Amino acid sequence: MTSEGSAIVSRFHGHGDDRTKSVNVVRSRIFQDEIARRLKGNKGLQIVSVRAGFDSRPYRLAGGRWVDIDGPDVIAHKNACLPEEACGNPLRRIAADIARGELPAALRECDPGANTLVVIEGVLMYLEIARVTELLQQLQDAFPAHMLICELLDRTFVNRYMTKSTREQTEALGARFTLLEDRPEQLFFDSGYKRCGEPISVVERARDFHAIFIPGFLFKTVLRSMRDGYRVHTFQYS
Repeated sequence: MTSEGSAIVSRFHGHGDDRTKSVNVVRSRIFQDEIARRLKGNKGLQIVSVRAGFDSRPYRLAGGRWVDIDGPDVIAHKNACLPEEACGNPLRRIAADIARGELPAALRECDPGANTLVVIEGVLMYLEIARVTELLQQLQDAFPAHMLICELLDRTFVNRYMTKSTREQTEALGARFTLLEDRPEQLFFDSGYKRCGEPISVVERARDFHAIFIPGFLFKTVLRSMRDGYRVHTFQYS
């Protein structure tokens, strides 16, 4: 991690923020496990990551043809730290300023007919509904058939369980939690996606990994909204 990254992480300090960081590490583990599970059945799977940040899964997982689409500055930093040619799997990085509408052109550089898994992690909760709908349409235009894995937070989880400090520090970095829906997954159903397997509760999995301690019976009663308000979903479009 660079000194800039360490400085950002240090802003999220305190019991509640530390718990949030632990849960988010588990979220990343869920994504990794789900991708690895699908790679076992298809080593040639095309995996398209959109704004994955400093994700290093192409270097750690066996199999897959990886396409990493991110902002020019992020791509330049990743190329300097981990060159594409150092990856054991086929990896292509594409620099695209998504805010300026460059994502469709980047997606057109992928194989539209390949068996494709699109990975969007740590992105959607910061987008307006119209932008999410636009993004889904762009994915559908690029890949007539694909799977999409992403995490979704509902309105209750953000408002009730996310600490004030976490929200304030996140917003200070220029990111606001704007996708505040009671059932954010409905946006995907309305766009023609179908659920592919049951969603995975990030908080419940964090409890399973002993990253946090919450009595199990509470998840079935008063904390059900915490359990179900932050989940990793996999959708199918065809």
